[in-house]
Amino acid sequence: MMTLGELIKQLVSHLNTEVRIPFENEAPWHELFYQLKRENIQGKPPFFKSLRFDWDGPYPKCKQVTEYLHALHWNACISVCNPTFDAITLPEDIAAHWKAEAAKLDPEQQDFLSEALKRAKQEFRACPSQSSVCNT
Repeated sequence: MMTLGELIKQLVSHLNTEVRIPFENEAPWHELFYQLKRENIQGKPPFFKSLRFDWDGPYPKCKQVTEYLHALHWNACISVCNPTFDAITLPEDIAAHWKAEAAKLDPEQQDFLSEALKRAKQEFRACPSQSSVCNT
């Protein structure tokens, strides 16, 4: 069964070369997960039932999403560009390993992942970039 962490890793690994994946501005991540939680989508993993969103600001925030994104960065699975920390990059070997895990999902969850990827592309493309260049 897909977990929150597995879904985030799949999104990052599949979108890594297609769109700029935000890190500093977490709003697109929270908007995406809020949208996925609210809608009745075939194959939606059960962990969505336990996600809680706060509206203390301009967009819904989920503590679990924030914590997992930051944990990936702290554990050096993903990297972000200094000094703005605005976009996620992922080494090709890690992306390949994470993508291989998607093949193990059952067909319903693969369909859900496809829908989540489509929505993430839309959400992330709409996110303004603070920096378009990464000099690491």
